[in-house]
Amino acid sequence: MKKTLAMMSVLLLAGTLLSGCGKKAVEETTAVPADTQGTTQAETETTAAAADTGGEKVKIEFWYAWGDKIGETNEELARRFNESQDKIEVVASYQGSYDDVQSKTQAAFAAGEAPAITMNETASVGTFARSGISRDLTDLVARDGYDLNNFNTGLMTNSYVDGKLYALPYMRSTPLMFVNTDMLEAAGLDPKGPENWDELTHYAEVMAAQGKDALCFPIVNEWYFEAFLGQAGGTIFNKEENGFNFNNEAGESVLNYWRDLQKTGGVNILFGSDSSNMSKAEFASQNCAMLFASVADINYFLDVAKDNGFNCATAFLPGNKTFAIPTGGANLIITSNKSEEETNAAWEFMKWVLEDEQTIYASQNTGYVPVTNSAVESDAMKAFYAEKPQFKVAVDQLQYILARPISKQGPEVHKAIKDMVTEFLMDENVSAKEVLDKTEKQCLEILNE
Repeated sequence: MKKTLAMMSVLLLAGTLLSGCGKKAVEETTAVPADTQGTTQAETETTAAAADTGGEKVKIEFWYAWGDKIGETNEELARRFNESQDKIEVVASYQGSYDDVQSKTQAAFAAGEAPAITMNETASVGTFARSGISRDLTDLVARDGYDLNNFNTGLMTNSYVDGKLYALPYMRSTPLMFVNTDMLEAAGLDPKGPENWDELTHYAEVMAAQGKDALCFPIVNEWYFEAFLGQAGGTIFNKEENGFNFNNEAGESVLNYWRDLQKTGGVNILFGSDSSNMSKAEFASQNCAMLFASVADINYFLDVAKDNGFNCATAFLPGNKTFAIPTGGANLIITSNKSEEETNAAWEFMKWVLEDEQTIYASQNTGYVPVTNSAVESDAMKAFYAEKPQFKVAVDQLQYILARPISKQGPEVHKAIKDMVTEFLMDENVSAKEVLDKTEKQCLEILNE
């Protein structure tokens, strides 16, 4: 009966699309279970035994999201892995956006045809684990003595569900503030950019007086609201994820502050499905001096700056009571309905792709942060950061990570938050309290469905 109910749950999930983006915050996140701490790197003999397939290659599929540099990197990593050994063949397959790869994985799992390993957007790790799609990795970690302590602590917060390990960090992102230092210097402002909300207001007023925008950013999801909310002392969900923590002074302060920024005439907040591309175009055209965007866009913006003849730096998002940064990107999961051989093959690929050499390659090629401490501290990354300090800022921000919610209702709640922000900033007649009350009620209904 339980098995039947689990399959019915998966079939229902197959039709659902899931959304894809201070120090105190890190301390309050879920701790790593004691039985998976303090382990050592896998012994060569253990790894070889686990991957032994009796002389025949095990062929597995690896599904990934996004094209361009990210797609090229995933394809190249699969190629390198296949060349590194002769027991496993990984077939990398592009599936579209995070929403696409997740909905396709759900449907394929229900049909018994899921990939052995796939990227899983961080906020969806809980949904996949609780529906039985993701395999618990705890026994594999224990068997091989795999060192989980090497991963950045903050990035591991979306790896555990109900005390069990279901995913490992892979291509992970944070928002950054991209800065046209030439524009700020020409305006008589510190080219490092504003460090807090008050300074950002000052920058906006100065740039507005000169007919320019100090900042532009898109409202395509809840990401930047989540960051500013954390800086003000709030969170979208409460700690238990059975209620919310945004309909309060912190939430009101963010909304009212953003409206005040709009009124300066020096901040351009963009809306709609294409607002991300629109904001990038504004920055490239030097119509705004600063932009909020993902660390995954670093290579793009450095190329844009070079092509358009200006210097581009990166900085933390301006803080308030503290700095606070949400994360995005994807973890890796192994699906639960595979044979022992396929599971072991997927696990070997997962471990290999998260070794320093591959982690460094992926970070430098895509802009995503290195997920392991040893990669960050490697000579290769230190030299890279010395040459391109813009990349190091995202790593420095990781100490202020906000844990991403793992509730299955997270995607719907995040959409409600985005719609709330859009409504408030586009209708000056509505108050912050009104939209917060309405949205909290809506989110509670979603949570109780």
